[in-house]
Amino acid sequence: MRKEAKPMREIHEIQEQIYEEQRQMTDKEKIEAIHREDEEARKRYSLKIKKRLKEVSDIASAVC
Repeated sequence: MRKEAKPMREIHEIQEQIYEEQRQMTDKEKIEAIHREDEEARKRYSLKIKKRLKEVSDIASAVC
């Protein structure tokens, strides 16, 4: 069996961390967290990207 490359191992660790953070969240809570993180990144990096979706409830109902 081949040894996992460092970049791939790092990706798997990040995926595991995200999974643990979101494991107990509802779909709506996950979407709200994504929107919060999106807004923080826009402010931190002065991004000017248009938002496409408006209401979390609309997204959650589409997902469920």
